[in-house]
Amino acid sequence: MRQIEKPDRVAFPLSDFIVSPGLVLAAKRNLLRKIMSSAKVIIVEEENALSRSLQDDLEAHDISVACVFSKLDEDASMVFGPDALIIDPKSMRENGRGLLDRFAGLRSSLPVILTPNPKDSGDDELAFNAASVVQRLQKPYTVPTLCNLIERMADVSGHAVNDLDYVCALVETDRLLPNLSVEFQSKQSLKNDKIVGYEALTRVKTRRALNPGIIFSDLVDIAVEVEATLVVVDESIRLATALAKRGKPVPVSFNCSAILMTYRRFVDAVISRLKHADVPPNALMLEITEEARVVDVDRLAAVCHMLRGHGLSISIDDYGTGLANLERIAKIPFDELKIDKTIFNACYDGDIPISLLSSMLEFCRGRKARSVIEGIETTHHLAQARLLGADFGQGFYWGCAVPPKYFVPGW
Repeated sequence: MRQIEKPDRVAFPLSDFIVSPGLVLAAKRNLLRKIMSSAKVIIVEEENALSRSLQDDLEAHDISVACVFSKLDEDASMVFGPDALIIDPKSMRENGRGLLDRFAGLRSSLPVILTPNPKDSGDDELAFNAASVVQRLQKPYTVPTLCNLIERMADVSGHAVNDLDYVCALVETDRLLPNLSVEFQSKQSLKNDKIVGYEALTRVKTRRALNPGIIFSDLVDIAVEVEATLVVVDESIRLATALAKRGKPVPVSFNCSAILMTYRRFVDAVISRLKHADVPPNALMLEITEEARVVDVDRLAAVCHMLRGHGLSISIDDYGTGLANLERIAKIPFDELKIDKTIFNACYDGDIPISLLSSMLEFCRGRKARSVIEGIETTHHLAQARLLGADFGQGFYWGCAVPPKYFVPGW
């Protein structure tokens, strides 16, 4: 795995320092306590809406989940190191032969919960000698019932989930790109709540809770980051094309690290796709994300100018954190500025004066750029964002990210 020397710490403007170190340390301790106490579960199942929902529901109950949708996913599941297995016998017969024997090498006793459909039978042919079946639940079952079983039966190892090792295992077995999925979250006008755009968000099918920031960072090889980002670009173009054909064109944005925009191969690939895309100008937007890798801002600005010439809009994401500071917004020709939710929450909680964000939004208006408040989750958040005078909002108040088929018929 490629190693990159960490840059020295640099001084940021006052507007970038929002959360106190004490609060950050406390949050990290709470997160670590949660991770160390939660059970890790492998689900052997088909990849569908139900398995996606099951992952999300169990994670909401502090149970870490990874899935085996194909025999090729087994190596990554070994790295995950589960405390219990949830198995659909049909999927086990098709994709999981030998899986139990492999897990037996990790743990001497691994509880198994079988979840067959009522019409299915034949699970007796499975060799469960490597683990003990603690329960057979007929589908459909309730998530609380499943959670209670896991809490009672799983012998929690106490080892934290190492998602970096999990990603590396996917890369080594060529399963990362096939396991990537792209979902989209809407962006709304703060004046009338109308949808004014969509943002592409990356998920790993077999581990939806995994932070995609691991993939798009210096923790993996840059070639992997390029290919993964192009997967997102292609899906964003597909959605923008579908929306345009339906007569409801709104910008579709995708995230991209600043360092990636300095790689000629990636920029050429994006330009090639833009030339062949059947979408109107500015139907696609590139969001420059915050990261630890230092990039020459003048070079980044030059690339942005070039991409805008090909009809791509530019957004600066995560403003107010880390390197997404005043130097970037002064030099980069941006069409949109997204205020990070940590900054917005600090303003909402009264930790920073509202005038600080108001002046930032006024700067956007002077640049004829749109402003977006991230992290709107309640009616009170919405009222605060409107009081600030931002143009758009984004957050769970309007819903989470979903696959495009849920709002594009025939996808």
